[in-house]
Amino acid sequence: MNTVSLILKIIVFLPFVITLIYLSLKFGGNKLQNMQNGSYMKIIERVQVSKENSLMLAKIGEKAYIMSSSPKGIEILEELSKEELLHIEEKKAEASAHSAEEMKKLLNKINIKGRFTK
Repeated sequence: MNTVSLILKIIVFLPFVITLIYLSLKFGGNKLQNMQNGSYMKIIERVQVSKENSLMLAKIGEKAYIMSSSPKGIEILEELSKEELLHIEEKKAEASAHSAEEMKKLLNKINIKGRFTK
């Protein structure tokens, strides 16, 4: 009897929990992204070098820094010029637009194939 009630609880509450997770990611993710876009400090990019170490490009105000992160702490390696920062931001925007365009093309191909296979 106890096992049956446990299985029924899982069947009832699992879809509810999954729906809450989906809604949180869908609506909360955009809000978190918008909050970061307007913030004074922003991590533009992070590259994992090893399991515990990474390199980061951080923007603080109008200045940008290349930093290393390790278990021992965070260290500023180099400050970038405004021109370098603008160049990097332009390249990231181009790459983002290009990947969005490629995704649309892929979805269109899948949609077209789906129409002919029905």
